[in-house]
Amino acid sequence: MLGSFEYKLDGNGDALALDIKLDSVSAKALARLDRYISWPDILKLTENDPEAAKAAERLHTVLQHMGQ
Repeated sequence: MLGSFEYKLDGNGDALALDIKLDSVSAKALARLDRYISWPDILKLTENDPEAAKAAERLHTVLQHMGQ
């Protein structure tokens, strides 16, 4: 199915598992989305929230890898 994107989130609290299934069209679209996000602005906004800043950095890394 063209443009398919499914996810499943299991668990609660500190024990979460995220399973994402997507086709190459959706993967490429997410990788392109990375170019439109102002990561320096995100990190500036999260400077008082270290967990959110770390999550933003990880998301940025994932999106970059999807584009390779």
